[in-house]
Amino acid sequence: MARSRRGTARGGAGVLALVLALLGATGCGALTSGDDRKRAEEIAERVAPGELEVVDVRNLFPQDGGAEVSFRMKDDPDAWVRLRVDASKDDCAGRPCEDRLEGALAEARRDAGDFRLMRREFAACGYEVHGLSADGTGPWIAARVDAKTVRPLVASVGDCLERWTRARGGGAAPAYLSVKVAPPERVAGLPGDAGHPTLMRLSSGRRLAALGDGTYHRIGFRSADGRIALDSGEVDLVMPFDERERFGAAVRDAARTWLREEAAPRLPEAAVSEYTGVWKLLPGRVDRVGGWVLYCERPEGERPVCLGRHALAVTASLDGGLVGEPRVFRGVRDGDGPLGLPDEGDGAPSYAWPRG
Repeated sequence: MARSRRGTARGGAGVLALVLALLGATGCGALTSGDDRKRAEEIAERVAPGELEVVDVRNLFPQDGGAEVSFRMKDDPDAWVRLRVDASKDDCAGRPCEDRLEGALAEARRDAGDFRLMRREFAACGYEVHGLSADGTGPWIAARVDAKTVRPLVASVGDCLERWTRARGGGAAPAYLSVKVAPPERVAGLPGDAGHPTLMRLSSGRRLAALGDGTYHRIGFRSADGRIALDSGEVDLVMPFDERERFGAAVRDAARTWLREEAAPRLPEAAVSEYTGVWKLLPGRVDRVGGWVLYCERPEGERPVCLGRHALAVTASLDGGLVGEPRVFRGVRDGDGPLGLPDEGDGAPSYAWPRG
């Protein structure tokens, strides 16, 4: 036992020594992000003398070597130029750095032009673009979403998306476009990042985190025959993870109570599954959601658990309480087999299924 402890200690000391050696190497003699910045500035002066200014350096370690250097263009405040540089190598991601930067400049100019087109068309619809999602799912705007505003808001966003896609030209509209809608009070104190290019500022992690800090809405449209289908607009309620978990738990508790105390016949041993179905706002409503709760007449198996042999189609308020009478659909799962929720042809409510 003592030898084992000493061996472990020696092993731990060896690992610690290696880590310290590596840290020492990084601090003394090894190339750092400062070297990457200097290398990027040298490349910029050769490719676009006097046109670019470094505004940020992001170290790529440990996923990769080197750094991503961000520039602003002095003649275009919207354009965000990015170059991955590893000063320890005489290339940039496997290609000559001059070629990489020339490509990055062309891409930045193109993206800036596309953004200005979006900004212009959304401004013509009365909306300021407050953020650009990194996943490419569309811009963030600010608007009040309530029972009075939801229908005109959806119509307005649809018209704006159609206007934008027409202005872009170049063929058919994407299969799906969406706009994320934050409450107006949430955009008042967004991070400014003064001096950064507009595209960098609007897509920064801090800004997107602030926009998504709480529940928000997403308005989406599909396209048909290359054009935005204005009758396809849907509003989704997007909740933070913790809030979504609380909501799902509240709905399951309410469904369990209904099964045990109000269903006909009552099921005093009813158990609900941890599965929470696809939740959709009811058409034209922002305070009612529809979805599924799976249940068993009693716990099953050795544990016992409930995977969900039957289903309830329910309508719930935003606090998770049931609204109206749930609809029962039996036999949605056979034993431990796959789940087979009913579709609209089986009489399931249309709001419980996303359009597709």
